[in-house]
Amino acid sequence: MKILALETTGKHASVACIDEAGNINYKKTENVFNHLKSLMPMTELLMQDCQLTINDISCIATSAGPGSFTGIRIGVSTARAIAQVKNIPCISVPTLETFVYNIESYKGLVCPVLDARQNQIYAGAFHLKSLMPEGIFATKKESQDELLELQEIVPGGAYSITEYLTKLHEKVAEYGFSEVMFFGDGLEVFKAGIEEWQDSSLTGDIRISFAPEDKNEQMASSVAKLAIKLYNEGKEINYSELKPVYMRKAEAERRLEEGITCD
Repeated sequence: MKILALETTGKHASVACIDEAGNINYKKTENVFNHLKSLMPMTELLMQDCQLTINDISCIATSAGPGSFTGIRIGVSTARAIAQVKNIPCISVPTLETFVYNIESYKGLVCPVLDARQNQIYAGAFHLKSLMPEGIFATKKESQDELLELQEIVPGGAYSITEYLTKLHEKVAEYGFSEVMFFGDGLEVFKAGIEEWQDSSLTGDIRISFAPEDKNEQMASSVAKLAIKLYNEGKEINYSELKPVYMRKAEAERRLEEGITCD
């Protein structure tokens, strides 16, 4: 079994292929917001590196959002087209949840913060909880994966930074997290506000950090890791069921509904 994973919700498009043992091959474009032009050629190069063809793919997964509206549409449309032509199922992968796989060794609270413009963010908070008793170690990778539960601590959604940090503060206290790491392009705008929140609201025994640059953005390798988990849980869908997850209306749509016209 092999899953092809697409990531087009951020600045850089990327693709990955994962097999049932968790082996991953990954490619990322260095061009920014050039997804439409680069996605398929990059996928073909990935298939060549894996010595596979698209006919060897059992399922196609895509990061369904939130993120760039145009990017989401490119990923979803591409996945739907391949799935329809090849008669294979799809997996809709929640973009925010994929960040827990960017640094799998991290045991704290993972907080993706994506810039949604209009003084908003797409954000949530997630935790990979180990279900293994202390002192017990799984010997196979698939056993380790089965013993990890992805917990949604703050629901993914569109927030103001103040609203999000208020919810996050409540959950950090409720669950007793001592480490919190922030990810995403929203840090370019809101990092100073997060640091101010730390100084004014958190106790000294709660440590916050910011993801390193090479782990800070959406990654197809992480999409693939979550996709295989969803696949094993029977979460495949037909191509016609694969839909974008925007989490809010586009600015043009909102203006149209409110009767606002541009001069």
